[in-house]
Amino acid sequence: MSRFLKAFGPAVARTKPSEALRAGAGAFLGLALCGLFALTSAIDLNLGLYLIAPFGASSVLLFAVPNSPLAQPWSAICGNTIAALVGVAVCLLVGDPVLRIALSVGLAIMAMILCRAVHPPAGAVAMTAAMN
Repeated sequence: MSRFLKAFGPAVARTKPSEALRAGAGAFLGLALCGLFALTSAIDLNLGLYLIAPFGASSVLLFAVPNSPLAQPWSAICGNTIAALVGVAVCLLVGDPVLRIALSVGLAIMAMILCRAVHPPAGAVAMTAAMN
């Protein structure tokens, strides 16, 4: 029974407190800079607020597990860009909001896989684009 319960334990190796501090500080600084740009008066405040959530998810990957293939520059930059483009294109072509959101995320996943640029938070970027 104890072996069964141990299977529910953390799969991530222990990390030094200094490494956790570095990751947390990096995420804080990165999101603070994003917030300065995304929440300015020149950009629609609602859109900026929608984009902060996927940026937060990206920061977990980029700062907490930087060696993950999903956190590499190609995946992070291209994956988010592809997802945004797919989301906007679907938004322009599909009127029904439920279909638009589902189609945006599904097509964004397909495009990211084909471009070898899978970045999980980009699914939220595609969804955000389709919601507007």
